Amino acid sequence: MGQQVSHFSSEDAETTYQKYRKLASEEAQRRNECFEQSQTAYKARRGKEAKELSQKGKEHTKKMEQYNMKAVEVIFKENNKNRPVNELDLHGLYVKEALSKTESRIQYCKEHKIDHLVIIVGRGKHSLNGVAKLKPAIADLMEKYQFNCIPNKPTVGCLYVEFGKPDLSWFEFLFESFGDKCVIC
Repeated sequence: MGQQVSHFSSEDAETTYQKYRKLASEEAQRRNECFEQSQTAYKARRGKEAKELSQKGKEHTKKMEQYNMKAVEVIFKENNKNRPVNELDLHGLYVKEALSKTESRIQYCKEHKIDHLVIIVGRGKHSLNGVAKLKPAIADLMEKYQFNCIPNKPTVGCLYVEFGKPDLSWFEFLFESFGDKCVIC
């Protein structure tokens, strides 16, 4: 589940990010152990013990999520601190985290009437087997919202998203059909 990140401008931010991801990973491991032991206890008809272990596992899940949220805060702030509001760098985020940040930025762009967004997703070099996960997930999200999404613009590893471009084909059809004649309905 570890993700390598090597594009920090601040060594402190990278260290903090790595620390929180490591703590989250350790909590995930403890959670899994608790749930496994809970299942064993349940199968052995030790219900009370199974319930306690399950509860303990849920506590580890909560801690894991808190550490991951702290890691997200650190890397997102670091990667986006000098970027314009119509640019979003998602490096170092897991897919679920990146989708959440993207949805928030889309909402911001809509509220502030920003017509496009450049989303930096990377090439997938740090993903398992070098297969990009963010780019297809974010592209799917743009398709869901029916936004025009152009891959690798302005550079490789980016998605250029256009908001609210109205479909004026009907207007062009009318203009071509009637030219400069005045039509009153």
